[in-house]
Amino acid sequence: MDESSARRVRHRLLGAGLLGYQEEHGEFGEEELAQARSRIFGPSGPSGKPATVG
Repeated sequence: MDESSARRVRHRLLGAGLLGYQEEHGEFGEEELAQARSRIFGPSGPSGKPATVG
């Protein structure tokens, strides 16, 4: 399996896992999403600009 295919499979599995979590525990709040973005992309967020909540 090439890297592109592996990335797509990982993305689908992550999406399914997140949907399952939300079905069991409810939707993610804005603060939880901001914390996740910070962990994934760092304090500056995916755009390189400081991340904001709300």
